[in-house]
Amino acid sequence: MVEKERTELPSRSVSLGNLRPKSSLKNSLNFFDDTSTRAHSVGNGGIELSKCGDERKHDLNNMLYFKASITDGMLNSQRIKRKPAGGRSQESFRARSGIEGSVTTVACGAEEQDEVNNVGSNEFDENKELQESSGGGDVDDDFRLGEIGEGEDEDFANVDEIDGPISANIQEMNGTMDEIDYNMPVDAEFQKSLDERAAEIDKSSTFRPISIPKVEWSLQDFNGLGIVVPEWFCASDFSFFPILQAEFDKKVFESDKFLNDSKFASNVISRLVKNALVNPASGLLALTYISLGTFASADSVDRHMELIRRNNLMLCSEVPNLVELFKTIAVDCRDNSENLKESSILLFYSSTILYFICSVCIDLREENFREVQDTIASFDKAEILQFLTRYIEHWRWNSRLSMRIRNIINLLYKLLVLQFGDRNLHKRTKEYICELHGIKRSNNSGTRQCTISPLHYHAFREDITARFPDYVTPTGGLPADGDNSNSLSQFLEIPRSKVKNPMNLSLAVPEQHLATPAPSPPDSPSTMQANPNFRTRKSFQTNMAYPCLYPSDDEDGKDELSERIELNGNGGSSDVIVPYSIQEASKILSENVDIKLSVKQLWHERKLFMMTERGWKVDLTSDPFKYSLEKQQTKEIEIMNRIDSYYANCLPSLNSLVFVLLQTVESNFTNINYRHADFTDDDKISPLMPRLEINRTKEISMRSSLGIIFLLLKWFKLSHILKFEHFAVLLNDSRYVQISTSILSKNADDYTDCIYNRMLSPSTDFWKHCSNFNPIYQQAYASNTTDYNTVMLSSFSYMLKILRKVIGNKTERLKELPLSVGTLFKKYYRVFNLDIYHPILRIVKELTPFKNKRWKSEHMELISGVFLYERLELVDNWVTGKDISGELSDACGQEIALRALLQFYNFLHYETAMGDLGYSQRNNANTSLLNREAEYIGM
Repeated sequence: MVEKERTELPSRSVSLGNLRPKSSLKNSLNFFDDTSTRAHSVGNGGIELSKCGDERKHDLNNMLYFKASITDGMLNSQRIKRKPAGGRSQESFRARSGIEGSVTTVACGAEEQDEVNNVGSNEFDENKELQESSGGGDVDDDFRLGEIGEGEDEDFANVDEIDGPISANIQEMNGTMDEIDYNMPVDAEFQKSLDERAAEIDKSSTFRPISIPKVEWSLQDFNGLGIVVPEWFCASDFSFFPILQAEFDKKVFESDKFLNDSKFASNVISRLVKNALVNPASGLLALTYISLGTFASADSVDRHMELIRRNNLMLCSEVPNLVELFKTIAVDCRDNSENLKESSILLFYSSTILYFICSVCIDLREENFREVQDTIASFDKAEILQFLTRYIEHWRWNSRLSMRIRNIINLLYKLLVLQFGDRNLHKRTKEYICELHGIKRSNNSGTRQCTISPLHYHAFREDITARFPDYVTPTGGLPADGDNSNSLSQFLEIPRSKVKNPMNLSLAVPEQHLATPAPSPPDSPSTMQANPNFRTRKSFQTNMAYPCLYPSDDEDGKDELSERIELNGNGGSSDVIVPYSIQEASKILSENVDIKLSVKQLWHERKLFMMTERGWKVDLTSDPFKYSLEKQQTKEIEIMNRIDSYYANCLPSLNSLVFVLLQTVESNFTNINYRHADFTDDDKISPLMPRLEINRTKEISMRSSLGIIFLLLKWFKLSHILKFEHFAVLLNDSRYVQISTSILSKNADDYTDCIYNRMLSPSTDFWKHCSNFNPIYQQAYASNTTDYNTVMLSSFSYMLKILRKVIGNKTERLKELPLSVGTLFKKYYRVFNLDIYHPILRIVKELTPFKNKRWKSEHMELISGVFLYERLELVDNWVTGKDISGELSDACGQEIALRALLQFYNFLHYETAMGDLGYSQRNNANTSLLNREAEYIGM
C-alpha cells in the first residue's frame, strides 16, 4: 500500500511512522498515534519519536482510559507478541496489556495485513520495542491532542481501536466475519454422552455444605401415657396379669356395669380399698387390675388408655388410704424377715397403683384441674415424698431385693413431677415468683436483649472509677458496697476488673504527672529492633490502673454539641467532664444489668452472714423468701411451700439419696449394645433377650435417677439458690463429674445408632401383652415403633444439664473435668438437638479461657456453636481477656466460702434438720469472749 492511498483514509488511526517529516497529512489530522505499527517499525526506516514529549503520552493515556473500550480482541492479539518468562520481570502488567508503553495498532484491512505479514519476526526484539515506546516523530510544537473540534467527534467514532475492534462495533464485526469451528465433527449419540459427562463433572464440582442429622425431639419430664406406662413393667411382671384378671372377676361379678356405671364403679373401689386395709391380699389385686385399665375389656390401645384415665381418676379419691396401705407393705419389706416374697409382690401391686395414679394426674393436670389438685394435696399431707427418700436412704445401708428399689426410684420420679411440676409448670411458677419480687423478665416476643451480669458491671464501674475518680457511675441496681475485706463472703463473688488484671503490671506507667497533664498523647513506642529477622508482636494499651491523664476538649461544657449529648442530666453545670462514650456506656450497661432471682437471694443471705460475723442479731420474721409468710396462698406459693417442706424434712437424707441414685447410674457401665445390622438371623437374637431386658431395665432406672436429680436441682434453685448449691455440693462430692463423663464416654461412639433405635431391644411390650386377653384387641393392635430412643435421649440430656449445673461458675470443679472432654463433646455435637447442645456449649464457654490456642483451634466448631446457639452478654470476654491466674488462685477460696455460707444458711433456717447431722447451738458460756480466746490458745 502506497503513501498516496493512505491519505484517503483519514478516518482511521495513523501511526507517526507512516508519515514523512514534510508530509502535509499530519497537519490535517485531528489525532496522532505516537506509536509505530509493525509494518513501519525500526526495521522499516527506524523513525524515532523522541521529540514527542511526556505531555502527549499523558494525553494518550487519557484517551485510552476514557474513549477506548478494551475488549477481548485486544487481549488475544497481545498474546501474539508475549515476551519470554525471563523478560517479564521488568515490564508491568499495564505495559503488557497495552495500556501503557508501546501500544501497537493493527490494521484490519487486507492490504495492511499483508504489510504486517511481510515483516520478519526477527525485527521485533524486546530492545527495539522499548525504543519505539519512548520515541516519536517530528511533530509541530503547536499540536495538542486535546484540541479537537466539537463537530468532528462523529468522524472519529472508531478511532481508538487497540489491536481489535472497540466494544461499540463488536456486534457489527461478528456479523461480517464468519465463525469457523475447528473442532472435529461428532455424531448426536457421542455428543449426548459428552453432555451427560459434563453435567456429572459440574455436579460433583459444585460445593454443597455437609448437613448434620437432626433429632426432632425436646426434653419433657412426662412423655404421655403411651410411653410412660410401658416403662414401669419388665418381662417378669407380665406373669402377674392373669392372676389380676381372675381376682377381679372373682370380686366383681358385673364387669360390664363397672365399665358403664361410674357410681357403681366408685362403690366397688371403696369396698375393695376397705378390704385391702384389713387384708392386703384380699382387695389389692383387684384394685391393681382396675388401675391397669381392665385390659381384658379393652378392644384397642386408645380405648385401653381411656379406661386407664377413667379408673385412676376414680381411685384418686382413695389416695390417703392407698398411701397408707403402701407404707405398711413397704415397711414390712424393709424391716420384717418373714414372708418377704409375698410382701414384695404386694409392694409391686401397691406401688403400681400409685404410679398409674401419678401418671394419669400429670397427663390430665389441665383438663381435670380440681381433681388433680386434691390428689396433690392428699399426697402432700401423707408426706409420700419424704417417706420414699428415707426409704431409699435405708436401702443404702441395708439393701434387700424385697424392697424393689427400681420401682421405688421410678415412683419417686413421677411423684416429683406431679408434686412440684414439669417443665411448663416450672416456667409459669418462675414468672410468678419473679414478678412477686419485682424482677424484670424478658418479653414473650422471642427476642431477648443482651444484658450484663452484676459481677461484670461491678468490674466496669471499678475501671471507670480508676480512670475518672470523680465520675459517679449509675448503680444499676447493685447493693451498696460494704467493708467485707475481713469477711469470708468476699470470695463468693470476685469482680475481675481490668484495673486488677495482672496484665496491667507489664504495661508502661504514664510518664506525665497527674497534676500536669500533657496537651496531647505521646507518640507510640518505637518498634525498631536490633535483629530485623526477628519480629515480635507489640500491643500498645493504656494502663487501666491509672486515671485518664488527658483533659476533655470541652472543659467548660459550653459547647452546643456537649449540651445535646449530655447524658447525666447536669448539662454544663457538671463539675466532672468525661467523654461522651463513657457516659453512653455507663447508661447502656446500667439499664441492662440482669439481676436474677438467685442473685437477690444470694445477696440477702450474704448480708445476714456478714451481720452474724460482726455479732449482730438477725431478724428472720421478715424474710422475703420465706413463702409460708405470704398472705395470698396461690398454687405457685403452694409449690414453693411443698419444696421448702421437703427440703426441711429430707435435708439429712439427701446425701444418701444422691449416693443411691448415682449407684444406679453407675450400674450401666456393664451394658453391651448390639446393632441390628450385626444380626440378620432371628435365631441369634433369642439368646440375647434376657440380657437386652436387663439393659432396658437399667437404662430406665438411670433415666429416672437422673430425672430426680435434675428436678430437685431445678426446683431447689427456684426456691432458694443455697438449696440448689447444697445439693450441687453433694453431687460434686459424690464424684458426679467422673461418673457422668465416664458414662458419656462409653456411649459416645454408639450415640447416633442408640438414639435412632438402631440397637437391639427386647420385644416385650405392655400394650401388646394386654391385647392377648381380648381377641378384638389383639386384631386391632399395631406395634408403634418410635423414631427415637426417648429413654436414652432423656438420660443424655439430663446428664449434661446436671453436669452444667454442678460445675457452672465454679473454677475449682471445672478442673475436675477430664482433659479429653472437648473430644467427647464433639461426638455428641454430631447430631443437632438443642437440648443436647445447650449444656455442652455452656460448659465449653466456661472451659475455653483456660485452654491454649491449639485446643481452641481443634474445637473451633464448639466455640462457634456458642455464638450461634447461646445467649451472649454485652460484655463477653470468655474467649480471651480473662484473668486466668486470678481465677485459678481464688478457686479454692471460693469453694470454701460457699460451703461456709451453706452451713450458715442451713443452720439458721433448718436447725432441727441440721441437728440430725450433728450440728447444735452453742450455749452462752461457750460463746463468750473468754472461752473463744481460750479455744484459740489451745486451753
